Amino acid sequence: MVSCAGVFFICANLSWALALRPIAPASPPPTIYQTASSIPDPPPQLEPFKPTFFDDVLLSIFRWTLQRQSGVSIPHLQGFDGMMAELHELRRTKGTDELERVSLQTMTALAGPIPFLHRVLFVQSDEADGPSANRNSYPTAYALAWFAKYLLPFLVGEMTLTSTSTTITTAHNETDNTDIFNTGIGGGLLVERCRVLEGSNCKGICAKMCKVPTERFFAERWGMPLSMEPNFETGSCQLRFGVVPLPLEEDATIPSGCLGRCPAAGEGGCD
Repeated sequence: MVSCAGVFFICANLSWALALRPIAPASPPPTIYQTASSIPDPPPQLEPFKPTFFDDVLLSIFRWTLQRQSGVSIPHLQGFDGMMAELHELRRTKGTDELERVSLQTMTALAGPIPFLHRVLFVQSDEADGPSANRNSYPTAYALAWFAKYLLPFLVGEMTLTSTSTTITTAHNETDNTDIFNTGIGGGLLVERCRVLEGSNCKGICAKMCKVPTERFFAERWGMPLSMEPNFETGSCQLRFGVVPLPLEEDATIPSGCLGRCPAAGEGGCD
């Protein structure tokens, strides 16, 4: 346990050096639509994600744990498509609230003691400022974004490290007469084309299997707020570690109803 904590501590502090490198600004907020059915489909993906052997191993572990938590298994369908079919079956038979419970339990089981170690090392109780406050939120947010970029492509596809801000400021470097870009605080991560959204075509699975339980997982287990902002029009998703998300019912970027391409659109919906 001590060695794991030491490794995490070193990696979190090394993120300071990484954070000095210029990173992209966060993606702008998605267009607001009144209903999900009015959101246009994303453009065709020219270069679909190609999983590595490591991605396949991680997917197998994640899917096996998901099956144990949900009790739903479709063994004749392999790989990522099989997992999407199982999620649709779980949503159809038990509803989206069960999706949220199963997803949260799956992440908790797979994370083991690591969230506890993070809370011990980097989160402190502060009655004046609320139940928890990060001792050093910037480097830890950046470290979490960095680890997610390399550990989670099996689930969501390619990602790019970003700022948590959408604004770009520039300063002039007098030494070599060039502009230096400063995009604010790191800790952002852009999922370029989410595999879960692409594979499920379902707003309910996106919101209740991915967005809400993941935000809860980091807030409750890690002590680190996380805001996830899916863009159904582009298929992307902007993550912002260290940013408190809006409640789902107050988030105007998650409209009511089903996407036009959703398999549940003819089954009474998936809200």
